[in-house]
Amino acid sequence: MTETAAGTERWTDASSFVQRLFEKLDSFDWAGAETICNELITRLNDASVEFPEEHAKQILKMLRKKCQFRLMELVADALIRSGQASPQIRRQYAQSMIDQGSFTSPEFLLNGLASDNSVSPGERAEANGLLGRIYKQLFVDAGGRNTPRQQRNLRKALNYYYQVYQADRSANLWHGINVVALLARARDLGISADLAEDERTLAKNILKVIETKSEAGTANAWDRATSVEANVALDQFNEAMDQLVFFLTGGEADAFETTSLLRQLSEVWQLSPESQTGAGLLTTLRAAQLKQKGGRLNLQREDISKGLETVFGRDKYDPFSWLQLGMQRCMAVARVEDLMGRRVGSGFLLDRKELFDSAGDDPLLLTNYHVISPATKPHPLSVPPDRSVAVFEALNGRRYRVNRILWCSEVEKLDATLVALEKMDPEGSPCPLKPTPAPLAAGRRVYVIGYPLGGPLSISLQDSQWLDGDDRVIHYRTPTDPGSSGSPVFDQEYWTVIGLHHRGKSDMPRLHGQTGTYEANEAISMNAIRSAIRESGTGSPN
Repeated sequence: MTETAAGTERWTDASSFVQRLFEKLDSFDWAGAETICNELITRLNDASVEFPEEHAKQILKMLRKKCQFRLMELVADALIRSGQASPQIRRQYAQSMIDQGSFTSPEFLLNGLASDNSVSPGERAEANGLLGRIYKQLFVDAGGRNTPRQQRNLRKALNYYYQVYQADRSANLWHGINVVALLARARDLGISADLAEDERTLAKNILKVIETKSEAGTANAWDRATSVEANVALDQFNEAMDQLVFFLTGGEADAFETTSLLRQLSEVWQLSPESQTGAGLLTTLRAAQLKQKGGRLNLQREDISKGLETVFGRDKYDPFSWLQLGMQRCMAVARVEDLMGRRVGSGFLLDRKELFDSAGDDPLLLTNYHVISPATKPHPLSVPPDRSVAVFEALNGRRYRVNRILWCSEVEKLDATLVALEKMDPEGSPCPLKPTPAPLAAGRRVYVIGYPLGGPLSISLQDSQWLDGDDRVIHYRTPTDPGSSGSPVFDQEYWTVIGLHHRGKSDMPRLHGQTGTYEANEAISMNAIRSAIRESGTGSPN
């Protein structure tokens, strides 16, 4: 709200907007973030005083870091119209449009900033850098062709970057590394760049500056990203990977920084994930980008068996061992089909020692009752066990028949069916169950691996917030689709299974006697399933 005292009106809850928006963005709750931004925009449209500049900058910075450029544009537009039009806010407004592929309006806005002597040198440098970004993107979007028009775009981009780099070679490093990248691209295409310096010498000079900053403890995320590119320019790919690790583990790089470096390496340096030199860098960045954006990773077999394996197998990349573990869990997740190929859901392998005291040889697969149910009491959506097939996409699409049902619980109870499969060769590693845990804290994240809509094997990471749980079910926001039924739900840290996904509702009743509903997905707790199996008196799986 705004508050009026002695004729002076002021914002009293500006910091509240910042905090609430941060919480939504940090949990990948994009709908919640949009609601807060729309609330702010409505207030700005009616406000008679400017929104505090520092809070406005914080909001735009947070939206940029999470690559929420549409919201960033709408908020910046409302801020400027309300009277808050500092150079940085106008520059961020231009940036939001550029990152959505709009160039004409931001070019006019940036030219005004760059030519305004009342604007600080730092902001003018940033404006000129973004003008270089416009022409670089025009060149890239045209396929980097060697045509007169694209030659002009390349030279314009180089000139914008170079004039800023020349003004201060120790401070304007991201402008300098763009000069390096574009000079290398011009050389590859046989385009005269009209600059006396060569990219390798510039790259070496940039690395010396970053080394000095590192020794002084002042190197930041952008310096590390710049160092990655400088090492690529010098064909020093092992060093580039080392710098990439510093970049991603330093705590400053978020979705915007990661996406920017990924775009530069793939579009300007034209590294390829199929090449030996580019695979490690691009795959690492792609994985980090997915985690930071909270997106869904649609997996191809080669992703599992080749690309990520080469990167995440190295112990020093601790943040990526997390995704490597997720990839390993993919080996145990199957798509459940009938004999005619109709896709009905998902399922996953479990270790018999987690469920039974006695030994056995048959692989065990857990899915929903409404996916596989006994012929004696079938669910209308399910298939009977003698007509069920488990297809493991991550095991080269191998198919295994269901031998028999070992235990089941109807939809109204635990909606679960445990089946024995025919012998597998090779057998996927079962998904481990989480030891009896304390309740997860609010704001924790959970992840789902399955075959949504009967499509490819996917990891659902977006909006992956834990909501609540009791002895029987857990609630969470992780997106799922039809076909996800029977998917394992994993904890955040170690990819151990905490639940069996079985449904989602926009009006899910809240737990623990709370009134009202919320939008949530629901899984049956693995603790409840494990206890029910052990209490059922089911004997040996054999």
